[in-house]
Amino acid sequence: MRSSDLLRQNESILILVARAVDMLVVVATGYAAYVAYSAHGAHSDSWTLPSYYESALILAAVLTLVVFPAFDHYRSWRGRRWGEQLRAIIGSVATVLALLVVASALLKTTAWYSRVWLATWGGLAVTVLFSVKWLMTTILRELRGRGWNRKNIAIYGAGELGQMVAERLNSADWAGFQIAAFFDDDVAASSQLKGALKSVPVHSKETDLEEFIAKNDIRELWFALPLRAEERVREILFSLRHSTVQIRFVPNIFSFKILLGHSISDVAGIPVVDINSTPISGLNRVLKEIEDRVLAAIILLFISPIMAAIALAIRLESKGAAIYKQERHGWDGKVIKVYKFRSMRVTESAADFKQATKDDPRVTRVGAFIRRTSLDELPQFFNVLQGRMSIVGPRPHPVKLNDYYKDKVEFYFQRHKVKPGITGWAQINGCRGETDTLDKMERRIQLDLQYIQNWSIGLDLKIIFMTIFKGFIGDKAY
Repeated sequence: MRSSDLLRQNESILILVARAVDMLVVVATGYAAYVAYSAHGAHSDSWTLPSYYESALILAAVLTLVVFPAFDHYRSWRGRRWGEQLRAIIGSVATVLALLVVASALLKTTAWYSRVWLATWGGLAVTVLFSVKWLMTTILRELRGRGWNRKNIAIYGAGELGQMVAERLNSADWAGFQIAAFFDDDVAASSQLKGALKSVPVHSKETDLEEFIAKNDIRELWFALPLRAEERVREILFSLRHSTVQIRFVPNIFSFKILLGHSISDVAGIPVVDINSTPISGLNRVLKEIEDRVLAAIILLFISPIMAAIALAIRLESKGAAIYKQERHGWDGKVIKVYKFRSMRVTESAADFKQATKDDPRVTRVGAFIRRTSLDELPQFFNVLQGRMSIVGPRPHPVKLNDYYKDKVEFYFQRHKVKPGITGWAQINGCRGETDTLDKMERRIQLDLQYIQNWSIGLDLKIIFMTIFKGFIGDKAY
């Protein structure tokens, strides 16, 4: 295995180790803060934690598994400033401690804990976590400078701006970017390259960009085009509507003082605009994860007798498992297993999938009832607890249905920028059931994208509330 691939091939293991280290640091600093606080107070046994302090540390360890990823601790930080990492650490630690305080208030145990201990814990956790991140980032930067774990990127635009971007990235070895190719509509652009960039291939617009990205492991595509090239950028984005490659736009602010969009990053000193990002990130992602997990657990507690009765009725009416798993596209376009109560006499593979139609002979009597009332979707609350789905989001379509419509509906795959949901904005606006016409699917996708663009916790709660009255029973569900 090449050294440049080694770290990336083991990325999942490294992330798992990083999460374990973060959890250990949070627990260890909490314990150290207690020892320091107890010793200062001349307690007789400062090394032994009371049981309620142990419970607080265990809960904090669990919370790090949800909160820290939501602050993007485990994404690539290459080329980003130390201040961003520090803000992420402070935000995540503050959120964990705030949730502990809320839990303590709900349990009426706040008097059991020392404020000095909590403040000391927070300060220690931030200091140690930042020190660990600094050490790991420094090591990774050194490895990238030696050719390890380099990320392939392509630059669309081989003109003055594109070459400047490439030169800056090449000079920042520690950022770990490898310029794999230029793309340019001008076939003569290759003759304009200078110095080390002469060895970088320049592809014309006749090249299949999506295919090139897939075959050459391109992780990011950077636009370095004039601001007047808006229409060309739109065309390229449309051609990549099925790809989940990270797309960045480098605004030419070196000659124009202009600010584009709301998501701006600084990579190796280069201002870039993320033009296909989702609002569900950072603290928003923490809130949505908490919303999903807490509500799913509460709902499952109340509906478990109903689910048991449905499962029994299914088994009594026809042979086969009560619950089946169907492959559907989830977050970032990845295929996930979605749980549903079996409503038909047979379960089909993804290749044989056919949408249910009115008076479908495959549907059982119990199946007809649970489909009409949407009770067949109840097992998906387990998908929410697993982190595969959200309670609110675009409904996950079967893989075959996605393959059929992805070329017929503009920006169809952008609905996968967020987790799929049990209910959604499209469903409460009447877009349920069979999508047997292009118009029906276009309307559903339009509403899904509206939800993503305007997401908020308030909108989620509104959809959940409206689902009670509009989302369960309808003449389009069969």
